[in-house]
Amino acid sequence: MSRNIFEISVLIAAVFLAACASPASVPVATQGQEQPQSSVPTEEVMIAQPLWTAQTTAAVNASPIVAGDLVIVPTADGVIHAIEARSGKSVWSFSELKAWDASVNADSEKVCAGAEGKKVFCLDLKTGSLLWNVVLDLEVQSRIAFGSDLVFAPTTRAGTGMKNDFQGGASLVAIHAKTGEIAWQSLTENYILRRPVVNGNIVITGGAYQPEGKPDGEVSTRIYAFNINDGSMLWEYISDDGLVRWVDSTDDLVFFSAATETVYALNLADGVLLWKYGPGYWMQFPVIQGERIYFGGGDEIFHAFNVSTGQETWVQAINASSLNQVGRPFIRENTIWFNAVTGEIYGLSLETGERVAYFSTGHSARVGGTMFESFYIFGDPEGNVYAYDIE
Repeated sequence: MSRNIFEISVLIAAVFLAACASPASVPVATQGQEQPQSSVPTEEVMIAQPLWTAQTTAAVNASPIVAGDLVIVPTADGVIHAIEARSGKSVWSFSELKAWDASVNADSEKVCAGAEGKKVFCLDLKTGSLLWNVVLDLEVQSRIAFGSDLVFAPTTRAGTGMKNDFQGGASLVAIHAKTGEIAWQSLTENYILRRPVVNGNIVITGGAYQPEGKPDGEVSTRIYAFNINDGSMLWEYISDDGLVRWVDSTDDLVFFSAATETVYALNLADGVLLWKYGPGYWMQFPVIQGERIYFGGGDEIFHAFNVSTGQETWVQAINASSLNQVGRPFIRENTIWFNAVTGEIYGLSLETGERVAYFSTGHSARVGGTMFESFYIFGDPEGNVYAYDIE
């Protein structure tokens, strides 16, 4: 059973207008450099050998997560696997509830997920034993977020295995991490919420809503910011970009991208639009460090932007035959790491974008990987998980 989050194909017809600011007052970033040459070496590349390989029960369609000394791997059959990061040895697996694989998240104490039947549950990280299980009003199919003592679950009326309902009513639900009791629930006018992020005392999430007068499925974007203590809404931002792909936040900024593949930068305090950039290609999840945001796109180009101004810092081409980056990149010391659909692992200099490492694995991947110390770890559609030493 696939656990990929439902994507509505008609969303790519959405336009680039942002409803919360006048286009004349919004800085629109432009690419400031010529198209770069591919960073992939022309010489023959040897196939890297994994340090270990672990077998799970189904396809790996959601990125693995490192928590402590474990790698948490959700698989498409609803099972959650815990693997020893150094050895690849299986520690535990949980199949009592069928998890939506894209909803799984983990920290140093627990693993939490949405499950079929409108459930949210948490497991003990070390043992995989069930800590609690709560039933909500709607399914939770997007990644859960953590606060210091709360678990944040975004609900949806449309998704995998569901009869899609584009009317509003999706909620962000805050659950006490230790007991499973609901702390607060904030109802929204979106029909879907996705991937909440926590920044201090603010929780940000986004999704889509069905505008009046438009056909079902022709949707617009709405981003929300909530007070972490009581769930009161602080602000909302609306645009015509369709279903949100990702939301992220750092310092005093919020970033998001939706079906039109435009990156928006908002002010965390009030949701005011600061800048936007539309490369014209789909974009994968970013990583943010310091004054830069990094992401790859469907143009086989990896980008670095200044978070405050939206100005491009550098661009670097990657191998077109690799079908570009998938998943969220990882930063280790002065290098940014990511993998491609066809299994290549890339390392780029944070400062210049220059390629500093390239590994060909011979394995495909539907999603990005994760990192543990010097190990780059990812899974494949056959349910195998591989670890490569990148040093």
